[in-house]
Amino acid sequence: MGRHTHRTNGGALRVSSDEQASIGIGSLIMFVAFMIAAVVISATIVQVSERLFSSSKSDAQTSNQPFNGIIKVIRLEIWALGGTDEISITFSLPFQAESLPEGDLSWVIMCTYPLTPGPDVVEFDQGHFEFATTLEGDGLTSMPLTEFEPATTYHMRIQLDACDLETISPTKITLVLLIDKGRTLEMQMEITSSPFVGMDLI
Repeated sequence: MGRHTHRTNGGALRVSSDEQASIGIGSLIMFVAFMIAAVVISATIVQVSERLFSSSKSDAQTSNQPFNGIIKVIRLEIWALGGTDEISITFSLPFQAESLPEGDLSWVIMCTYPLTPGPDVVEFDQGHFEFATTLEGDGLTSMPLTEFEPATTYHMRIQLDACDLETISPTKITLVLLIDKGRTLEMQMEITSSPFVGMDLI
């Protein structure tokens, strides 16, 4: 505690405690401490706000990515039997907002073979639609497309390597169509124990 002296009217020296000065210094220290704390809290709030905004922006960008719709199968039939079996598919993309790259559309065909005794055996073929054409093409070799246009009808001959349509158990063949950033369409093909060329599989 600081002390100072001053003379009285009679000329005598008087010593007193400088309490007001001590209180002032203490208040100043507390004020500085509060200011530092306020700066730290403000900086923390700003950082948290920036992170939340960045996360919200990223989520918004992800949710705003285009949705590529779903494929519509118009006709599905057996095109060839013996040697390499073929299935002809006619389809369109009626809900497509813009052109779809060929690589974004793919297919899988799963075939189930019954075994007695024992579990069934599943074989599958898969691929893309690189040989699809408009109806003016043959669906296999001519007019290869790189993009599919909305509301346009296409067809393609799917050649099977693993699946044998003549030895498949009835109703045990599944077609799966996949669109990147879109939906997956799964169809059970209606195939009997005596398939023939031109058989409707829908």
